[in-house]
Amino acid sequence: MEKRLTGKTGEILVCRHYLKNGYAILDTNYRCRFGEIDIVAKKEDTIVFIEVKTREKQTDYTAKDAVTPAKQQRLKSTALMYISSNKFDDEFVRFDVAEVYSPSSNPTINIIENAFE
Repeated sequence: MEKRLTGKTGEILVCRHYLKNGYAILDTNYRCRFGEIDIVAKKEDTIVFIEVKTREKQTDYTAKDAVTPAKQQRLKSTALMYISSNKFDDEFVRFDVAEVYSPSSNPTINIIENAFE
């Protein structure tokens, strides 16, 4: 599967997972000058910024390993911009990493809540 299509498939699977678990999807592929956030979801008083990492097959390192400290910093800056521009100042914030393996056949999803602060 083409890399871009693999990533998009992973994001769709993760959105479905969060919806099934009572979250509202507020935004997908939110972009600003600091970067991009794959999915923004909300449940009760918590805004969840979700970084989706999709791999066609298992490797020696996890998909979460690709969310480096530099990537985390870009996600935090982007999240601050999202919060500010959408007036979510009184909400709790959480950063999740969603690992998706084999999205085209028998997908496995691993959600890591509070992956970083």
